[in-house]
Amino acid sequence: MLSKTDHILKEYIDTAIDKDTLNQSYIFEGAEGTGKTELALHTAKALLCTGDAGLGKPCGTCHSCKLIDSGNHPDCVIVAHEKQNTVSVEDIREQVVGDVAVRPYYGGRKIYIIPDAELMSAGAQNALLKTIEEPPAYVLIILIVKNKELLLQTIRSRCVTLTFKAEPEFQPDDEAVAMQFDKVAGIVSGQDLSDTAELMGFAKELTSEYKEYLPEIFTYIERLCRDALLAKSGVYLTEKPSSGYIDKAAEIPYESLEKILKAAEQARHDILMNVASEAVIDSLLLHIKQAVGSQNK
Repeated sequence: MLSKTDHILKEYIDTAIDKDTLNQSYIFEGAEGTGKTELALHTAKALLCTGDAGLGKPCGTCHSCKLIDSGNHPDCVIVAHEKQNTVSVEDIREQVVGDVAVRPYYGGRKIYIIPDAELMSAGAQNALLKTIEEPPAYVLIILIVKNKELLLQTIRSRCVTLTFKAEPEFQPDDEAVAMQFDKVAGIVSGQDLSDTAELMGFAKELTSEYKEYLPEIFTYIERLCRDALLAKSGVYLTEKPSSGYIDKAAEIPYESLEKILKAAEQARHDILMNVASEAVIDSLLLHIKQAVGSQNK
């Protein structure tokens, strides 16, 4: 699963693929657990997917997608290294440099994903440089690193860098702000039974007085829904005081929790696209009310 902080990066990649503007060399930089490898594999699957275009790509079910999931697609090379702390020049020459001239087996593209790319020796990086400088038209190279500064400047300058940022859990330290988060939790869990007019009033309050906290509110909603989905299986990730909301939210059907997650993701996207914030929050709160309303009738 991709890190929830990086939907915008996935959207960027998907748009580049759709418009055929994808660069041929990328650096995916960020800490562990921020979705770098997941997005690299998503990119490979989207490029190599042979499923029905009408279903969207990657479809996740075609032969190509399944081969990537199993690590056996000949056109998706994930570079391995035998030495624990070094990606050697031999690794790069054998798995990348010596392979790029071989045309794709199944489709029009070949993708090379290099995990732990900062472990490449200077010789390995220099061996890779010529391929990055003059790649065949069908080649895409993705370097996965924690810190791109460990790569040679000549490598960095020829790649597009996407930075994946870890998302620390937000803890409101102001009582008034905390009350807004508490009300949001009540709405999501179905404990706050505000009518539509009251919800619209709350939306206006959030966007006029607490607009700077909207990204954290979206994340809070996502975390609450995901914790509720886990709680349905008896797994708890969040301690009190919010666990009471989680128990209540866990009574909401799976489909409704998924709808709330999608609504929060859409709200985050719309805010980034400069859609009027009050309209965005109005829509989000109404979607949540509709999703949780069935068990309160």
